[in-house]
Parts: sequence; C-alpha cells; structure tokens
Amino acid sequence: MQIIRGQSRFSRTCFMFVFALLLGALLMPGADATAGGGPNVSGAKLYIQQNNLEEAIRVLQKEIDDVNPNNEDAWYLLGYIYAREKKYDAMLEAFNKAVELKPKFQEKGVKIGKDSGSRFHSKHGVDAILQVVWSDAFNSGVKRFNDAVNAIDDESRAQNFDKAVASFQAAASILPDSTLAYRNWAAALMNAGRTEDSVEPLKRALAANPNDAEVMTMLAQVYMNTRQDSLAVPLLADLWESGRHTEEVADGLSRAYVRMGKVAEAKAIYKEAIESNPDNFNFRYNYGTILLEAKDYDGAIEQLTKAYEIEPESADINYNLGAAYLNRGVGKREALPEDSEDTPQMEDFERAFPYLEKSVKMNPNDEAVWYTLGRIAGQLNKFVLAGYAFAKGEPVKSALDDHVVVGMPSDTLKAVLGEPEKAKLVESEIFTDVEEWVYNERRGTKGNKIAIPNQLKVYVVDGRVDAIEVVE
Repeated sequence: MQIIRGQSRFSRTCFMFVFALLLGALLMPGADATAGGGPNVSGAKLYIQQNNLEEAIRVLQKEIDDVNPNNEDAWYLLGYIYAREKKYDAMLEAFNKAVELKPKFQEKGVKIGKDSGSRFHSKHGVDAILQVVWSDAFNSGVKRFNDAVNAIDDESRAQNFDKAVASFQAAASILPDSTLAYRNWAAALMNAGRTEDSVEPLKRALAANPNDAEVMTMLAQVYMNTRQDSLAVPLLADLWESGRHTEEVADGLSRAYVRMGKVAEAKAIYKEAIESNPDNFNFRYNYGTILLEAKDYDGAIEQLTKAYEIEPESADINYNLGAAYLNRGVGKREALPEDSEDTPQMEDFERAFPYLEKSVKMNPNDEAVWYTLGRIAGQLNKFVLAGYAFAKGEPVKSALDDHVVVGMPSDTLKAVLGEPEKAKLVESEIFTDVEEWVYNERRGTKGNKIAIPNQLKVYVVDGRVDAIEVVE
C-alpha cells in the first residue's frame, strides 16, 4: 500500500482574494439636467426632501403608468431612490431606461433642493452613483466574508458566507465590467463549499477581462478540484506558455498531466521551472510530491531531499520524504521471491524513520502520521514506539468503563490499577519522555475489582496518561 500525504501545498490553496475597497462619497456636483417635469415629478421631489421615499416611488410610478411612460426624470428619480434603498435590480432597470431616454443622465442627474440623501444626491450622474453603490455592496461582502472566517460556529459561518456571496453578486451586477467583484464572489462560494458554483462568476470575470491571469488560475484550480482536468489544462497551458511560471500554475498543470497519464509532460514543466529557480522550495516540494504520487520514488526522493535542504522545518516535507523512502522499501520487499530471506528494504526503512519521527513531533495531532510512524517503527523492531504510535494513530480515549482515561494523572492511574507489571521507555531519541506501562492482571482498589483485558498498555508523558492501547 502506498503511503503519501496526497496533496501539494498549492492544491490546498484557500482562495482568500477578498479585500476591502473604500470609495469616498466626495462626488463632484453636476449641473442641472433638463427636467422631464410634471406634477408627479415635482411631488416626488418634495417627498424626497422629506425623506418619504415610499410616497416618492408611488407618484413616480403613477407618472410612468398613467401619464408619460417616457418621462426621463421620473425614471431617473426612481433609479436614484432604489439606489438609496439598495434595491439593485430595480435601480439598474430604472437607470438604464433613463439613460436610454436621455444619455446625459450618465454624467448629470436631476437636482433637488435640500436632497435628503447622504451618500449621494440626485444631482449626481448614473456613473457616480453606481460607483458608490458598488462600493457599498462590495464592502458589505468583505465584512460578511471576514465575519464568516472569524465565526465561532458552523451555522454562523455558513450564514455569513451566504450573505457575502449575495453582496458580491450584487456588486457584480452593478458594475459588470469590474472583475474584482466576480473574483470575490467566486472566493466566497469556494469557502462556503460551493466550488462548482464558482465557475459562473469566474467565467463572467474572464468575459469582462480575457487576460486576467489571476482569474484564469482560479478557474483552472476549480476545474482541477472538480476533476475536470480537460478544461483546466488549456487554461494552465496558456498561462505557462505566456510566461506565468508561478507555483500554482506549475503545480496545477503538472498534476493534471499526471492524472491524465502524461508523466513526461509533467516532469518537463517542473524541469523548466526548477532550471529557472532552483532554490524555490515549493517547486521542489510539489515536484517531489507529484513524483511520489506517480510512484517514481527515486525521483521523488531526489526532489524532496533538495526541498528539505532548503526548508527542513516543515512537517509535510519530513512526512513525504519519509513516505518516499518507506514506499520504495515496500516496493523492494514486494519484488523479492516469497522464499527470499534478503532484506534490501531495511536500508530505506531506516532512512524513512527519522523523517517520520520528526514530522509527527512537529505535528502531534495528525493521526495519519502517527499510524505511518507505527508501521515503520514495527519494521525496525522498535516495538514500544510502534505501540505508542499506533495508540496515538487510533486513539483510545478511555478504557475499563472510564476508570482509565487520557489526560488523567499517573498517580490516579496507579491508585486504580496499581504499579505496572512492566515499564519501558519508548525507544526513540525524540520521545525520550514517554513510558509504556503494561498491565495484565486483575487489579482493584477498596475492594472493587477491575477486569483488565488480555493486556492494557498505557503511555505516560510528564506524569499524565497520553495514550491507551487495549490489546485484545
């Protein structure tokens, strides 16, 4: 069985392009546009002065429905009111009709004395108002996104991401030529777990700006994450050929090639990348990880070793380098005849051990790494360490009806079970503070007998129970 961490750093990329864009409301006042006029428009202006927007909408709608459907001032003022009320679809419909009737509304609006608006006034043109409204919607999305990231529970997180999606989607509808809202709309969808839904805003962003490399990279990664490699490869290949030799592009394109069985093409990508930047840790690490997935253990060890020389204090590089040696050793053992007594795998197992040991020390909560360390320790006859690693990899939180629990003081453990029949230090230069306590007999305190399984192994660190292994 092949052991591998399974993903490079950039295949896990969390899409966090969201940032705030603050747009001031310092808009230059425009000159009066020629009014469409009429009693209803005049009444609407008075209602706007009084901040009675509901009545203003009523009389303007009456003007359009019953008097003059082409009254440009009525349409403009409707758009202005809907902008203030954040009714974006209605705002756009009204503004579009107003500009169609009178193109000058793009730059100049309808002046109202003592306008009750605060962020913008009716005298400002459509372009200026849309900029402010877009900024409000976009920044609302940023706030909701950050609230989701900092949420203390899943329900709040989900709700805020949904609201961020709605705000960014609104911003994109207000200014459809700006790719920023599309990118953040997609980012919110991805972080909400709706990866496939993010394809639409990214496609729309590319339609607005076909040369946006960041959007192309994001869309390609979405295709990769949804196993649509045939759609990702053209995007990534175009980026690579255009000289965008980033870590994300190199990793995505080479990984897609490997999944398509084109290992030679994948190697060529990283060969070119490393030739231009030989000291790039992520190029070396990602290349080694891809070779590990392709079961090219010699090549993986070469690249991961060089990555380790650049940045040795990484749990992942230690794990994958150890995994490369371990898998190569397993391959050597499986290639032997069944009756062979040769042990060519042991050299690789011994090389794997310190890397896996270091990895688990750096990432003590990773149960998969503990389990792998247990396998290699067992192969090297480090049986106490193997038991401890397996116990940490498949942890038993309690035993004997909660009489023995992880975290309890060792003195309490002795009060329940007595002194251990065996006590050994774990055979490791790193885990020198771990003891294995073994119990086989029935024990009891104050007349209450406690049935011990065939064997109970308790691992104690610094005076507390750190792991429990029940041996059936």
